[in-house]
Amino acid sequence: MQPDKLDGEKLYVQLTNILLARIRSGEWRTGRQIPTEEDLCKGFGVSKITVRRAINNLVMEGYLEKIQGKGTFVRQSPSRTGMPMKTSLIESVFLPGDSGDISVVERKVVHSVDDEVIRRMGPVIDRDLFYLERIQSAEGVPVLVNEVYVPLRVCPEIMGWDPESGPFFEYLRERASTKITAVSQTVEVGKAGERLAGLLNCRPTSACMVIHRLFTSAGDLAVAYSMTTARGDRFHLDSEYSLIR
Repeated sequence: MQPDKLDGEKLYVQLTNILLARIRSGEWRTGRQIPTEEDLCKGFGVSKITVRRAINNLVMEGYLEKIQGKGTFVRQSPSRTGMPMKTSLIESVFLPGDSGDISVVERKVVHSVDDEVIRRMGPVIDRDLFYLERIQSAEGVPVLVNEVYVPLRVCPEIMGWDPESGPFFEYLRERASTKITAVSQTVEVGKAGERLAGLLNCRPTSACMVIHRLFTSAGDLAVAYSMTTARGDRFHLDSEYSLIR
């Protein structure tokens, strides 16, 4: 089975389901090393970022495990309770509350990023990215810290953004050379850590909700990556769902 580029479903979603079917059918047994990214790209006729997103989906779901220096292996199928759903793209998805009391902590061009950003965005050829960090407060209390990375080649004008220009992602969508067509989101629980605890006015060990969002184009190319760290005692996430018929 091959991904169908004419299908309305995103290529990385199709590939995720294809790889998952191989695991569930036993074709890829527990403990087996799966083919390399290069082999999967050739075998399915898709880009590296599509393969990486499919693999990362299965890693996050617990079906695959990456071992440094060795490769990616099939894990024992996880026992989970839940219901997979797709959401409609609504304005509030861009930043939880991209309005209200938001202050800019830092904005700059960076030439290197940590492994987590590379893993989620895929390879960024020039490694020149616009970095933005903001704090959102409610009633004078810091609630969340939002960090955003945008490849400069996607939107050279992004350095011209300032709070007076309007909401950040509205500015990005209007000026980016590549249109944002999809947003994938991962929500997990973590700890604030020393640096963010200072910004959120909480303890480093305080529980936080961490929201990862990858904004992509129709070709599965990364347009932006956003990580929001929110205080667990001051934040809630509302989602709007649409049935896919």
